[in-house]
Amino acid sequence: MANQVLAFDGKTWVDRTPQVFDGTTWRAATPLYWDGAEWRTGAPPPREFPSYAGNASSIVSGDVAELPVPADVRTGDLVVSVCAQQGGAALPSPLLAPAGVLPTVYTLRSGVRLLVAVWPWEPSRGSTTVWDTAGSTTTAVMNLLYRGGDTASVSLTPVVGITEHLGVNQVPLDASQDYTTLYAVLTVSDTLTGAAWPDGVIPRAQRLGRFGTQQISLMTADTPGAGASPGALRLDTTVETAAV
Repeated sequence: MANQVLAFDGKTWVDRTPQVFDGTTWRAATPLYWDGAEWRTGAPPPREFPSYAGNASSIVSGDVAELPVPADVRTGDLVVSVCAQQGGAALPSPLLAPAGVLPTVYTLRSGVRLLVAVWPWEPSRGSTTVWDTAGSTTTAVMNLLYRGGDTASVSLTPVVGITEHLGVNQVPLDASQDYTTLYAVLTVSDTLTGAAWPDGVIPRAQRLGRFGTQQISLMTADTPGAGASPGALRLDTTVETAAV
C-alpha cells in the first residue's frame, strides 16, 4: 500500500494521497523508483541463473586501487569485485569503499592475495570501489555485474573454494554449482600472453600482466551450474603460480 499523504484543510487532516484511475476506480498510486535505467514499482523476480551485465578492470600499482562500477549498473545488480595483490600486508578491512562490505580474503603460498567481495548495488553504494593495496607491487582489480540474482541470499563468504597450482600450463576448474558459477584465475608469470577456456565456459574480463615482467594476470569466466568440472583453462606458457 502506498504511503498515505495527509493535508490540513484548516479544520482537519484530509487524505491527499495521489490517485490514479485504472479504468474502473480510483486507487492510490504505486510508488516508483529509478533503478538506473527505468522506473520500477519493485525489484524483478530473481532468476536461477543471473545474467552477466558488464565489467570494468585494470592493473595498477600503488597503495590504493580505485575502479568504477560499470556505468550501466542498476539497483539490485550484484557487483562482484575481485582484487588480486602481488604481496602487501594482510589488512583487516582492505575494501575501503563501499563501506560496510566485507571481502573474502585468501593468501596463497606464493604470497599472492586474492580478495573477493559481492554486494547488491544501490545508489548509496557509490560508483567506485576502492581497495587498500599498500605494499603490493602489482594489483589486478575487476568489477563484474550480474543481473537478476537473488540478492536476499547473497552469502557473506561467496567464494566456494580456491586451489593453488605451481608450475603449470593448465588450470583445472572445480565443478560448477547449481547456479551461475564465476571462475577467477590468477597467475604470476612474465611470459603469459593468452589463455583458452574450455567449451561451455564464457570468457568475461581479462587483464594480463606486462610481458617480460613478473606480474599478476587475472582472468574471469562464468558458466551455468552443471555439477561437474567443465575442464581446464589452457595457458600459452608455464606459469610460476596459478590459482582458481
